[in-house]
Amino acid sequence: MPTRKTFLNTIGILSSALIVPETLTDTKKEESLLKPLLIKRNKGNSYWYIGHLMSLLLTSGQTGGRYALLRATERRGLEPPPHTHTKEDETFLILEGEVIYTVGDQTFNAKAGDAMLLPRNIQHSFKIQTETLETMMLLTPGGFENYFIEMSEPAGELQLPPVPQGPPDIAKLIATASKYGIKFAKP
Repeated sequence: MPTRKTFLNTIGILSSALIVPETLTDTKKEESLLKPLLIKRNKGNSYWYIGHLMSLLLTSGQTGGRYALLRATERRGLEPPPHTHTKEDETFLILEGEVIYTVGDQTFNAKAGDAMLLPRNIQHSFKIQTETLETMMLLTPGGFENYFIEMSEPAGELQLPPVPQGPPDIAKLIATASKYGIKFAKP
């Protein structure tokens, strides 16, 4: 006569049999998405974005949407206004330079070697303290890298572009950023 223990063991084995094939399928899907890649900053993956050089090292298309990794060379004085990401977290690894981040009501001074997490849904801004700032930018999940493609032109060289001679097209910037879930602070 079956006991409670036998019943539970049988149910456990049956439920495992139902779950295992799906788990194996997901693993195979992940393995097919993620393959070793060596990506170098080059003109083919780099853009001039409002006075900055942005290089898309890994895109959401290459990572199954999980993340995107960018390398950014930014120029002091051309930082964006306070804004909020609603779809992704941003993590910055400072490679060269110094920057002050304002996140919510907190201020952080970051230097080369530091990493800064900017969680989604918290307004932030930053001010570059050196002439230029070199960072690696991790977007989790990916997708926002496409904003830079839409708002930029292909990099003519792997260096900072000329300083913009006027403000960017604000209406286009706001409309494009909104499409990617960015909200700007009201003046």
